[in-house]
Amino acid sequence: MTEIADNRILRVTRLLVYLIMGLVAFAGSVLALVCVVLPFYWTEAMAELNTAHPNLDPTTLLPHLLSVFALGILTLGLLWTMMRKLLAIIASVEEGNPFVRANAIRLKAIGWLMVGLQIVGVPLAIAAGKAPDMFGESDTGWDLSLNGILAILLVFILAGIFERGAEMREELEGTV
Repeated sequence: MTEIADNRILRVTRLLVYLIMGLVAFAGSVLALVCVVLPFYWTEAMAELNTAHPNLDPTTLLPHLLSVFALGILTLGLLWTMMRKLLAIIASVEEGNPFVRANAIRLKAIGWLMVGLQIVGVPLAIAAGKAPDMFGESDTGWDLSLNGILAILLVFILAGIFERGAEMREELEGTV
């Protein structure tokens, strides 16, 4: 019974990872499209914004928007890489071979990617918060994510467990 449940959990997890990757790809495509199209319509967009917000300075808005786009693309790249590593771990579990050094390395990489997401989140939140400030309506901000920090610690601990499991497996195979 547990093997059937485990297989279902793995299938659902793989499906969710693919769904997240699809959303990341879609968001990245939209961001890239906006980055390409925005310069062509910048003058018209600023004229429209200037009528609604006469005190807005377009020269200060553009750097903030560009930094949000760049940091957003970086965030999406980190997420994509993390999901690829998670798919490789899922594949090894499905093969019945999870306790290998490669998975320990993948988990450590996922942990560092999660650290990177936390770090990139700070300037992203600051840059994203500055744009609405220019319009006089800011409600964005960065909060320290205790859940994120706990998840990072758990991933690094799990990486250590997988590393030790791989060592024990290698020792066992060496004695047989």
